Amino acid sequence: MKLKQRVKVGVALLLAVMTVLTGCGKGEEQSPNTSPGQAANTTQSADDLSKPIELSVAVWDIQAGFDAPNAKNDTVYNDLAEKFNITIKPVQITWNDWQEKAKVWAASKQLPDMFANEIDMGVYQTWAKQGVLKPLPDDLSPYPNLQKFMSDESVKPLKVDGKFYSIPRFGSEDIGDARLGRPIRYRMDWAEQAGFTKEPQSFEEFLAMTKAVMKQHPGIAGLTVNNKGYLLTQFLGSFPEMVATRNWTQENGKWIPAFTSERAYTGIQQLRTLYTDGVLDKDFAIQKDADGTNKFLSGQSFALYGMEGVTDDQVATFKKANPGVSASKAIGYLNIWPAADGKRYTMAGAPFWSNTFFPGTLSDEKFKRALQVMDYMLSDEYRVLGINGIENVDYKVENGQYVSLLKQDETLADKYPITFKLVWLAAWDPLLYKGKKVVSSDPETAALMKLQIDTFNRFKQEDTPMPVNFEFDAISTPAKNKLLTVDSNIMDDIVKVVLGKGDPIAQWKEIVKGYDAKGVPEAIKEVNEEAAKKGIK
Repeated sequence: MKLKQRVKVGVALLLAVMTVLTGCGKGEEQSPNTSPGQAANTTQSADDLSKPIELSVAVWDIQAGFDAPNAKNDTVYNDLAEKFNITIKPVQITWNDWQEKAKVWAASKQLPDMFANEIDMGVYQTWAKQGVLKPLPDDLSPYPNLQKFMSDESVKPLKVDGKFYSIPRFGSEDIGDARLGRPIRYRMDWAEQAGFTKEPQSFEEFLAMTKAVMKQHPGIAGLTVNNKGYLLTQFLGSFPEMVATRNWTQENGKWIPAFTSERAYTGIQQLRTLYTDGVLDKDFAIQKDADGTNKFLSGQSFALYGMEGVTDDQVATFKKANPGVSASKAIGYLNIWPAADGKRYTMAGAPFWSNTFFPGTLSDEKFKRALQVMDYMLSDEYRVLGINGIENVDYKVENGQYVSLLKQDETLADKYPITFKLVWLAAWDPLLYKGKKVVSSDPETAALMKLQIDTFNRFKQEDTPMPVNFEFDAISTPAKNKLLTVDSNIMDDIVKVVLGKGDPIAQWKEIVKGYDAKGVPEAIKEVNEEAAKKGIK
């Protein structure tokens, strides 16, 4: 019932937003000298910082940073504010409301000046064309870091009528750097106790191992997921293109949406098996984000789809729930079993999963300052500062390794609470695999960070990145864009089949057939015609 309610609320919200946006271009106040399709003239006097400016900013849990006891003493934030002569007005979002809030704000014309979010491509393009979002200037030379990232091949699909309307929050610099983006974590110690010392070579072996562990640990779930979207991890072992429901694949010389392919059947069947056999957490469909991860850390599940890396707080949670157990010896990464072609696949694609946006009503003056701030936040200087703290105060570089100088029970989150939240506005965390991230002072966390780097490099050698074609992704047609607006429905339909009864493949076929009425045939026709024109194969 809760799942159905959430689906209905989501659909209602989207419909409300799209209804309101229909008239957005009429009667809406625009910034001086700016129209929905015209980028702001931000290149003039780009270094003029004489006038103080307030910027409203929405990034996850930012209000908690400003409310923290030590917020006024956040040296890193204070220096940033002074450097650019700004004050930041925090606008709170959480992992449970971030996407819904963006739609409500857009509908009521109350979008923050800068906000991090993930907006599906169909809505993104609609918002861009209707002036809800502000386009970046054509000339980004005053912002060299920004210019570098916006020149990456992977950002091409973000162009709408020749302009960019967002800044990707890069988490790496290579399409293969997402190889741990859909990880499988497991209790390595429990597996060994059950007699499994090697990684499973098939789904059946994974199922057998999990059931054996569950038998030795009554009451645990065999598998939890960080959120429902992580269910798609399952497809890495059979049909990697299906790891994202908006992906397309080429079959018999023809491009089709991945969810319509018969190759999706294996993963659909496996997910149903996991659920009906009592392995998949029975509450997965109604849980909040990170509930599955917390269950895993608390010793309530054997395996987890999710949790690329760990934090000190997560290790502390594990220690509290598993007294006397070494986290670094208990928690491992499980490589996905080979697909039918004999290859093990990892996540790949654009080295970002979300973006930072600016409202179409933002004045040119504010926009210019916001871009200056973003350009600095994208620099290695700020990334190292924001994530590691101040050199020779919070950390030191010793033999090429970043070593913490924090006192016992002292954390960067306590010292720099605003920065600890704000640092994620411009980019995700690309420092670990560059070797520029401070090693935790907790030996258990430090060992798990090393395991993460070692696993990243192991998968780089052993596995194959899933197929990626940015030139194809950049194709934009009316029917294809319309199909993107129902992307979340596909995930909900997968959940329905997992929870359902009867033949899951027959149910999935019926669901896919229903998408014909939502424009699948038209999208396939338009996309293939456009691909042929561009010579995309």
